[in-house]
Amino acid sequence: MITKYFNTNKRYETIGMGEVNIIKGIGLREIHLSIILPNDLTLPFVQPKYTPNTILGKPIVYLEKFREFKANRKPLNFLITRILPNGEQIFKGNINVTLEEYTVYENAGEEGDFMVDLVFREYIDIKEKILKPVENKQNTYTVDVNRTEKDKPKTYTVKSGDTLWKIAKRELNDETKYKHIMEINNITEPKKLQVGTVLKLQ
Repeated sequence: MITKYFNTNKRYETIGMGEVNIIKGIGLREIHLSIILPNDLTLPFVQPKYTPNTILGKPIVYLEKFREFKANRKPLNFLITRILPNGEQIFKGNINVTLEEYTVYENAGEEGDFMVDLVFREYIDIKEKILKPVENKQNTYTVDVNRTEKDKPKTYTVKSGDTLWKIAKRELNDETKYKHIMEINNITEPKKLQVGTVLKLQ
């Protein structure tokens, strides 16, 4: 078994400095596991020494399971038990993973025996967010899409260098609304704005 540890660093090409590496953080672990599935279950190494009550099956049982794991599109609980020759148990491994890929080998002269290489990747559960219905006439779900947009001001005090076009663009995010500002403020000569004048914007 091989466990690979990755990070999420990003490399960028910069002007003058060449390639730089931006440190992001630790990534998801990958576990590479090679196993043998013997057809003869009476072989002395087949029955687990420290789990004598384990019931083992023919290779086809496990091959079908691997295919089922891929088809289910669900995470798996990956348990590792590490036992020394003297029977002492050292640290266990217990993480959620997904079965990313597996490769099955069958050699001539060893009919019925299979070698399998498996690749698992650590799985991190993402908490779901549930939309709550808002009671209204349409009985629909609503999502606020303007959460980061600041409220548009209702008035504006003219400063030096201002024009109605600049004010509409800066305060209302739409330069074409300068005509609306002219109408609601009864402005007939926009070029003669007075500094200090308070304009209605809505």
